[in-house]
Amino acid sequence: MWCVNSMNVPPCAIAPDGSDIVSVTIGDDLLQATVISFGGCLQDLRLRNFDYPLVLGYADAADYIGNASYLGAVVGRNANRIAQGRCSISGQKFYLTKAGNDQHQLHGGPKGSSFRNWQLVSLTTNQVVLQDRLPHGHMGYPGNLDVQVTYTIEQHVLDVQIEARTDQTTLCNFALHNYFNLDNSLTLTDHWLHVSAATYLPTGISGIPLGYEASVCNTGYDYRQIKPVKHLAIQAPLDHNFCITKTPSKLKAIAELQSRSSGLNMKLFSTEAGLQVYDAAHVCVAAEKSLHGRSYSPLSGLALEPQGWPNAVNESEFPNSILHPNKVYFQHTRYKFDTKVDESLVI
Repeated sequence: MWCVNSMNVPPCAIAPDGSDIVSVTIGDDLLQATVISFGGCLQDLRLRNFDYPLVLGYADAADYIGNASYLGAVVGRNANRIAQGRCSISGQKFYLTKAGNDQHQLHGGPKGSSFRNWQLVSLTTNQVVLQDRLPHGHMGYPGNLDVQVTYTIEQHVLDVQIEARTDQTTLCNFALHNYFNLDNSLTLTDHWLHVSAATYLPTGISGIPLGYEASVCNTGYDYRQIKPVKHLAIQAPLDHNFCITKTPSKLKAIAELQSRSSGLNMKLFSTEAGLQVYDAAHVCVAAEKSLHGRSYSPLSGLALEPQGWPNAVNESEFPNSILHPNKVYFQHTRYKFDTKVDESLVI
C-alpha cells in the first residue's frame, strides 16, 4: 500500500516504555520505503517490477523491540565497537554501558538509538522525519544529544540524512544498519561487491581494530575491482571497516552492490569516512518472523554501514567522532537503484 499523507498514523505496536510504535510508507511510482519509529528502522524497501523486499526485515513491527541483528536500524549514539566500553572525552574517563557479559560496547549500548522509540515529526508522500533525544548519561555518554533522521524517496533513490546536536562534548557516530539482498535469494550467491577503499582496519578476535590501516592488496578484502561476495566472504569473513577517507567529506560514491541474477544494481553514496561491511555471520531470524517469509542466516544479506571508524576515540591516528556543543553532526547517505550492471568497476 502506498503512503498516507497524514500525521494521524495509527499505532502498529507498543514500545517497552508504553509509547506507540508507528509505521509509515513513503515513495513514488518507482520506489517505496516503509519506516517504523522504533529504532528509526527501515523495515521494507521495494522497487517497481521487483516483487520482493530489497532489505532484510521483520514482518511485524513489534519484533524490532528485540532486534538483535539491528535489521534496518539507525544505530548510535556511537556505532560499532568501543574497546572495553571505556574512553576519554575532553580528559574525562567514561565507562560505557555494555550488554550482558559483552567485552566491548556495541552500537551505543544495549538501549542505544536502535532500541528507542523515535518521535514522528513530519510526513509527506515521499518523506518522513523522526527525532529522538538521548539524555545525558544515557548508556554512559555525556550530553543531551538531539538527533533527527530524514528519509526521502527521489525517483529510484533513497536519501537518508542524520543530524545531531549536543549540549556537552560527546561521541556522535551514527550508522544505517541495512542488510541488502537484491535478488530474493537464500544467500548472496550471485551478488558482487565494489568498495572504493585501498585500506581497511584489521581486527582482533573480538572485532576491535588493531590500531592501524592495512592495504587491501593481496588480501580477501580487496574490492576495488568488483568481485563475488560469497566467495570472498568464505575466504575472509566480512565484519570490517573500509577506510574511505580520513574525515567526513562531501557526498561521494563509496560502494556498489550488484546481483547478476536479477540485474539489479545499487550504488551507495555517503559523506562518511568509513564503511563497515558485514556478511550477516550471526544473523538468525525464523521464517515466520521475517519479511521474506523465509529464515535469515549468514549471507542472507549484506550490511553496508557508512560511519566513522570504529573505536576511534581510543586511537589517536583514527579520525575522531567527537561532537562539541557548537557543532552539528551531519551524515548524508544515498542508495541509488538501477538495472544496468557495470562489470568493469576498478579504481
